[in-house]
Amino acid sequence: MKARSADEQYDPYCIAPGMSTELLAQAPWRRLVVLGDAFAEGPGEPCEGYDDASWAYRLAAALRTVHPDLAYLNLAQRDPVAAEVRARQLGKALTFRPALAAVAAGSSDVLRESFDADATEAELARIIAPLRDAGVEVVILAPFGRGSTGNVPKDVLRRRLRLLSERTYGLALRNGAIHVDLSAHPADGDPGIFGADGWHVNARGHAIAAAATIRRLGVHLGVYGPLSLG
Repeated sequence: MKARSADEQYDPYCIAPGMSTELLAQAPWRRLVVLGDAFAEGPGEPCEGYDDASWAYRLAAALRTVHPDLAYLNLAQRDPVAAEVRARQLGKALTFRPALAAVAAGSSDVLRESFDADATEAELARIIAPLRDAGVEVVILAPFGRGSTGNVPKDVLRRRLRLLSERTYGLALRNGAIHVDLSAHPADGDPGIFGADGWHVNARGHAIAAAATIRRLGVHLGVYGPLSLG
């Protein structure tokens, strides 16, 4: 991974490249696929002092410090609902034959006039289960929970995002997947992780999401690093 920008280097929620390598040193995955919406597509608006890279790209870069031959495919598109992620991306993901899949979907569903949590969960299950049946390790990211948009009242949106996090956690438990709950992250209340629209995360948000994902994968691999910079 390239050297981090100055502000990112001292951000307690980000992670040093050397620590990423240490946490992922035992990672067996040599093929990574990413499915999802705009959050998975990235990289979001630039943020001064932070490298302009999505969390997914950062995860791939961290894995490449362990396996330089890592094959990486990002299928994410801007703002599809979970059903569209399944219909457009799952088949391609399975054809890629990944060892690790990162799924970040459902955020667009919560913006609908009527959010159907059961329907969204069912669609996410139809993404995760086939990947797991194919022997793929799956990490599911629940989005930051304090974004805002004029489309949905703030209190309603936050309840929906919290519900999405709960549903993805349940899916992870039932399917033997790995859950990253960004809505519970201490940086979630910081408006500095979002772009000008208040909804899509910026480069800092992506850096923090990548760090949380790498730390969670480290825990999955039995390696526990510090909560702040290493």
